[in-house]
Amino acid sequence: MRRRFPALVAAVIAAMVAVLIGPNTASAATWPVIANGDSGAQVTTVQHLLNHRGYATTADGQFGPATEAKVSAFQSANGLTADGSVGPLTWPKLVATVQSGSTGNAAKAAQTQLNRYGYGLVVDGDFGTASTNAAKDFQSKHGLTADGIVGPNTWNALVGGSGSGGGGGGTSRAQLAASIDASSRISLLTYHVSGVVDADSTAQANITDTKNGTTAETSNYSDVGEREVWLSTAMLNGMLKLATERGYTFLVTEIAGGDHSSNSNHYKGIAFDADNMSVSNATFVSACRAYGATEALDEGNHVHCAWQ
Repeated sequence: MRRRFPALVAAVIAAMVAVLIGPNTASAATWPVIANGDSGAQVTTVQHLLNHRGYATTADGQFGPATEAKVSAFQSANGLTADGSVGPLTWPKLVATVQSGSTGNAAKAAQTQLNRYGYGLVVDGDFGTASTNAAKDFQSKHGLTADGIVGPNTWNALVGGSGSGGGGGGTSRAQLAASIDASSRISLLTYHVSGVVDADSTAQANITDTKNGTTAETSNYSDVGEREVWLSTAMLNGMLKLATERGYTFLVTEIAGGDHSSNSNHYKGIAFDADNMSVSNATFVSACRAYGATEALDEGNHVHCAWQ
């Protein structure tokens, strides 16, 4: 708790200043406090921005001692309290303006943030037409000038928001499924590779049900019969990142449906099969493991990836 105290004090001060100067400046909105022990897209954003500022950091989404040390070094160099936490006073100095034609780590950070809102961008550090249009759409939906330029006010709205608005994405099970369903890089099979008809348990049906906030179904002809299972958020997140961060295109042939061995992870809602990938089976398997898959297998005519 001692580590976070200066950042919390800064947050209180920033809030008081916001009341005095009004709502028309970037400092008026709430900047989150990101610190040691945090994980996810907010951390990845911080790491990309540290890299942009010349503080080499592995962008793995895990805020550990190494990232804390880099933040502290950045704060010391910029006249800030070196508490290692990224709060209301550190964010404005860390972010950088990104716009059409921008490349590099700051562009990756902006793309990472836009993907929190479901825009499904490839995080390649090339802020082109798709990224600019996503930024304009986000700005329009959040009362900002829709110029596609990610400046202080847009950064503030991006990192300060919950990730549940904009393009409809986010980190909940339903939001992840919605982003997968909307992705042009992910195709969902509407029938079973076995040829047996059970429309309620196809890959498309599993994602549609999840998007609608309900359970997915296993196939009535499977070893376990028809069951209702919640799809794993870790699996859904991994599936989405294969498209948004790696830029792969692929066909999801089965998730909870199909006929597998009686103890298959498919029936637990934590596995999916993919075919027609834009990369080799081996490359896809390796990427699944990089995103936390505990089971990634090259099955010859498809790849199987599962998350515990």
